[in-house]
Amino acid sequence: MSVRFVFSSLFLLLVSFNAQAWGWDGHRLVCAMAQAKLTPEARIMVDTLLVEGEALKGGQVSFAESCLWPDDVKYSNHKGTYEQHFINVPDEALTVDLLRDCAALNCIATGIQKALTYLSRPAGSGREKARRAAALRFLGHFIGDLHQPLHIGNASDWGGNKITVLWQGKETNLHALWDYGMLESMGIKYPDSLDFLLSVEKTSEHKHIIDWFNESLSLGRTNAYSNAQGNIIASGDSLGSDYLERNKPVLIARLVLASERLATILNEIAAGEQPRVFLLISP
Repeated sequence: MSVRFVFSSLFLLLVSFNAQAWGWDGHRLVCAMAQAKLTPEARIMVDTLLVEGEALKGGQVSFAESCLWPDDVKYSNHKGTYEQHFINVPDEALTVDLLRDCAALNCIATGIQKALTYLSRPAGSGREKARRAAALRFLGHFIGDLHQPLHIGNASDWGGNKITVLWQGKETNLHALWDYGMLESMGIKYPDSLDFLLSVEKTSEHKHIIDWFNESLSLGRTNAYSNAQGNIIASGDSLGSDYLERNKPVLIARLVLASERLATILNEIAAGEQPRVFLLISP
């Protein structure tokens, strides 16, 4: 087997596994719900940043559409952001340790911190405005990713990407199932499900972002990696309606909670406050 073939196969594996985190519908729904929960000041800030970000992707788009952009550019002109969509932890870990799990300072935690830093500073030059416009898109996307449990997943299986499963008679992987497979089976889509999800009440009890990481890690352990009988899912397993029914409330809650938290962050920034979840990461 040639080296060229190995690298080509690996590239295709990565692309197929990570092409659309939360799926297009999930990310659109998180950002659209967050926009509906913004203060008037935050709405003006977001609208201004969307206009200033027109050059980032073929003209002006809605906030919901802008949150898809980070997936579009992580393989192209923003390759350095690829690892900022997730954080992988040791399989036996019960909590996230940023010094251990993000030692190279390139994971979802640093992606969020960078976006928060740019958004929290005033922009003078055109370059600074472009950075803030991009930071809004990255923040909306990364907060969504953070609430998908397998984006805080096992290092050994790349957050479920290497676990192949049968879903409704078709082969997929566990990560993709959580990104979009189950949402499709539930009929959760944008914009049709927006009113329903906005009617779901979910208030965040955790003030610091490290709690959000540990929530997702815990749900990965209890729900994503375990079938309805409580057994650890292995490659080749078939998952069906019992797995879906068990995780419907989790998926809905994570989408709604992501939107609540994203809106809170943007409202605080627009009010001139440092977000209460602000990370300070140093090796």
